[in-house]
Parts: sequence; C-alpha cells; structure tokens
Amino acid sequence: MARLLPLLCLCAGACLGEATTAPMEWTPVQTDAIARWKAENKAPDGVVASASERSVRFLVEATGCAASSTVEFAAIGPLSDRAYESLFVTVASPAALAAAFDRAGVPRGRPADVSRARLWPEGEKVALSVRSWGSDTLAPTNLAAVLKDLRPEEGPALGIPAAWTAGARDASGAPVASTNIPCAVFALYNHAPSLLQLDGLFDQSSTYGRFQAARTFRPGELFELTATWDGRTRVKDVVARISATNAVETMKALQTTAKDHEVHAALAFDGTVSVAQAAQVAGAFALLDGPSLRMNGAADGQFFFRAFLPETSWRQREGRIFQPFEVHVAADGAKTFVFCEEDWSGEGVDPVLKPKSTPFSDWAELPGLISKTGEQGEKVNVMFLFAPKSCPVSTLTPVLAATAGRIGTFYVFGD
Repeated sequence: MARLLPLLCLCAGACLGEATTAPMEWTPVQTDAIARWKAENKAPDGVVASASERSVRFLVEATGCAASSTVEFAAIGPLSDRAYESLFVTVASPAALAAAFDRAGVPRGRPADVSRARLWPEGEKVALSVRSWGSDTLAPTNLAAVLKDLRPEEGPALGIPAAWTAGARDASGAPVASTNIPCAVFALYNHAPSLLQLDGLFDQSSTYGRFQAARTFRPGELFELTATWDGRTRVKDVVARISATNAVETMKALQTTAKDHEVHAALAFDGTVSVAQAAQVAGAFALLDGPSLRMNGAADGQFFFRAFLPETSWRQREGRIFQPFEVHVAADGAKTFVFCEEDWSGEGVDPVLKPKSTPFSDWAELPGLISKTGEQGEKVNVMFLFAPKSCPVSTLTPVLAATAGRIGTFYVFGD
C-alpha cells in the first residue's frame, strides 16, 4: 500500500510522430535457428541456468530497430505488443527466465514501485554480456555496445551491472510480466513488473528518449544475453527506528553499514518524535538519499519519510494544481476533515474553491467522509495533514490504516 508519492507524477507515452521500423506484436523470424539453439543447448524454453557459475544465458531476437529509434525496453517477452519500442524479444517467457534465475541461485529482490513509495529498484547486481549468435557481428560485450545513452552526463546506466529484482509477482507468485503487457524482461525505466532494472532512479517521464539503438538491427538478428552474479550479497534492508534523541547516532550507523552494503532504508518514528522533529530528521536523511544509502519505501504503520517535506507553497489552496483532501488536527486533538470542492461553472480560467469542513472524532470515520465527496472526490488519493509542530507523529499514523486502499499519498504540515 502506498504511503507517499510525489505530488505530481507525469507519465511519458510513446511519441506518435516518431517513425519506427519495428512491429508492435512480434512473430519469431528465425524459427529454424532458434530450434537449433534450443537443441544444442538442451534448453527447450530458450534459457540455460548454471548454478555453479551463477549465470543465466538466454536467446533473443532483434526487433529491427533503426539507429535513431527510441528504446524503452532492452528486452520484452514473446507475448508483448511493444516490439516497436524494444531492442530485443526473448525466446523464453518471463516466467521461464525468472525460474532460471532461481535455479542459478540469484536472490530475488524487490522492484521499484511508486505506488508503494519504493523509488529505487532493489536487487543483487548481475553483470550482463551480449554477443551475436549465428554470426560474428558482435563479440561478447555489454549493453553499451547495442544501446546508446544520449544523456550519459546524468549518471552511469548501461555499462554497469543491472539489478535483478525478479519483478512484481501475482497472488500465485508468478511474474506479472508473463501475462501483463508490456511483458517487460528488462525495462529501461523503473517499471515494477520488469525482471531486470537499470541500477538507479529512472522514472519513465524523465528517462523517455534517453536510450536509442546503437545501430540498425536486422529483424530477427539473434543474440545471446548472459547475466552473471558474483555471489556476494550486497543489498540490505534496514528500518531505522528514530526517537527524539537517537537520530544522529542512527544516521551514523546507517552510513557505516552503507560502506559495505547497498542499504535500502525506511524511517520509523516512535511516540517521542514530534512533527517538527520528524521534518528535521527527514530533511537530513533526504541529503543522504543516494546510490549507497537509498531511502526506499515506508516501514509498517509509518509514513514515507518525504511526507514530512512538503512544499511550503502547497499550503495555499489557490496555487495548487488540484485539491487534495485535508485533515486538520488542533492542539486539543480535535480533528476536522476538509474537502475543497472546485466549481468550474464560472467564466474565469480558475475554479471557485468551496471548502467544506466536517469535524470528526475517530480516524475510522474518514472513509465514510471521503465517500461523501462524490464524483470529484473519487479522483483524489492525496491527503494533507495539518497538525501542531509539537504533535507526536504517532498521533497521526492511525490515518494510514483507516484510509488503506483509498489514499496513497500523504504530506504532513507542522503548524
């Protein structure tokens, strides 16, 4: 369940005006050669796993991307309809690939998922090599030989090991990528179902257009991709439990751990921490958020740490892009729910704001109050909480359970 998302989340779509030589849905081209590879490798699913080498080797076909083609996926599964924006299509299904990584002993990680405030992909790193099969076009090398990074100044991407997250799973434990479009095996942006991920923050909107095919590929051109794990477990999940007095000590301990591990941390404030103190601590941890110490997700029953770092300008209703739900907690504990209706019936370019306040006593009343906001309220899944700076954070956390499944984003303002 999401605890925090950025206030604005922009999604990039495919550029309709961009010409493409690749089809949408994919039909295997070199069926005879694929059958020969499977026979030679005794791999009827199109993938070979080696537990002794901790490696997975699998066959892919090039979609025929031109050198100028924007690429959003390094590889997709055979049932995908996104060949037009993908470099390769795997012969093996995402389910077969995921099972091969299990057999090779590569630990499963956790995918980036903005709906759960997990902005960083989490997984042990695998070195990827790619080589031509059936020709001498490409000797073994890495992804940088087949993909072009148009913005390398933004940080390393293609020439470094990728994160094996194993992708989002359904209720049965099967990879979502096996059945759900785009059937991503390796998305070049943070995409929860994707089995492999670039190691870093690559949200779809800002990443779109960054990667292109390094050259024009023939449709059906065959390549082998090999992923190898060195066997060293680097990823470490940590819940940093913060009191009113231990923030500095806890921060130093995490920094020490991050020297030898890739730390994925979430903050948990105890009953001694006030709203004002939480904002100070969150600001300090925001400065540390980076490749070694990654602030990722929310602890159970806690806000994502950036909930305590809202923009001051968001206090003014007139300047907001949209009107979130509001809850105001007074110094005496009295609570008020505010729904700010937007009336667009006038002649101006901006709506007339009509805030409606309803006192309530128990957090469990919130779902009912939200349901009464009608059609306009149905589109809102963000809530602003206003409370005295001295208010304990624990006074506000019951809102999470009360609105679970309905509200995904929270911001806390100290008054």
